[in-house]
Amino acid sequence: MVGCVLLAAGSGSRFGEKKQFLTLNGKRLIDFSIETVSRIKEIDKVVIVLPKEDLDIPVNLNKPFKKVCGGKERQYSVYNGLLQLQDCEIVVIHDTARPFATEKMFLEGIENVKKGWDGSITAYKSRDTVKEVKDNTVLKTLDRNSIYIVQTPQTFNYEKLLYSHKKALSDNFLATDDSALMEREGFKITINEGSFLNFKITYPEDLKLALALLTLNNF
Repeated sequence: MVGCVLLAAGSGSRFGEKKQFLTLNGKRLIDFSIETVSRIKEIDKVVIVLPKEDLDIPVNLNKPFKKVCGGKERQYSVYNGLLQLQDCEIVVIHDTARPFATEKMFLEGIENVKKGWDGSITAYKSRDTVKEVKDNTVLKTLDRNSIYIVQTPQTFNYEKLLYSHKKALSDNFLATDDSALMEREGFKITINEGSFLNFKITYPEDLKLALALLTLNNF
């Protein structure tokens, strides 16, 4: 069984308001991810992680789902979602602030884990030169050919991801994505193809880009 955790518990501190409920072309930002997941028959059940005060928002999803409260950090929100999927063998984690993730990204990740990988993360090779900088001083130029920009969805063996989260909790370790927790425990992670268009809406200028993309492509 394949489960999916949709993360929509952000407080909007960087954006200025809860961006997951903003309306783009007549749809809430969260609905883009909900609609994509609804079309993927390989996903059996879904957990939507929300702010406590928004648990009663309407959701139109054509498969079994639960709504749960988010945590103080993204990592804790994922963990809350994982606890609702204990009958699953595979789990997909996705940030609903990425409205343009494709079905292909979900399906390739699921297929990679079915093939035996412990996890599969959506990523694309950096197009730009990348520098390591400290105190506004350039320390060195990194090899662009080995640098990948990481996104969601990220797909994992459920038991191994849950173990990695529990270990991180016990060690008081925080990471910015779930793959880092798995890497920390020595699990094998591969990549599936991402896209520059699968960007995360974090700041108001990102919303302008999303609106332009929607206008051009009629999503």
